[in-house]
Amino acid sequence: MQPGSFAVGGYDHIVNLWSLPEERDAPPVRSAPLAARHTSAIHSLLPVRDTSHKLLIGGADCALSVYDLSSERTVNTLKLSNPIYHLHPVASPHCVLVELAHREFQFEIRDRRLVPQQSAVRFGYPNTKVHGRYTKGAVDSHIFACGGTEDGCVRLWDMRKSSNILQTIPCLPGKKVVQVHISSSRIVACSEDYHLAILNSESA
Repeated sequence: MQPGSFAVGGYDHIVNLWSLPEERDAPPVRSAPLAARHTSAIHSLLPVRDTSHKLLIGGADCALSVYDLSSERTVNTLKLSNPIYHLHPVASPHCVLVELAHREFQFEIRDRRLVPQQSAVRFGYPNTKVHGRYTKGAVDSHIFACGGTEDGCVRLWDMRKSSNILQTIPCLPGKKVVQVHISSSRIVACSEDYHLAILNSESA
């Protein structure tokens, strides 16, 4: 994405770019809809940069499209088996971590240059319900953290060996953790009833 611009998508299946004028009092300017075809709600947008500026678009139609902002066209589309909730950048520059509507494998790492039959990495934990699109994890280096259950815990995975949960941290007992932020020094967890827990990640 260019400085001073942002992308918006939603229930109308359309993605628009907005630009912020240099004039302080001028309103944002909306572009024409991007030529990215989705058949259901847009849930997540992630700007990336390799040889050009690109926008990753994930939605309820299970499609992950790679849109090139310079050539104004979709250069790749990955069809997943479940609706996409969120997209996260990871250490590998051509890969993306995807949060999905699944009760056992909620997370996948995909190489966006390819259209493989299977994801590069697939992991998660058994749950009686899907997380829902308002539950969102976070990435810090090679660590991924996410809530999602009513036990108030945040689960950590090392994405280099994600077959097992690295750590389960009690944060908000009896509450569902829906948002997580993680850094080298702290973990912040937010429940669906607006409670916050802040922990020192080194001692967690």
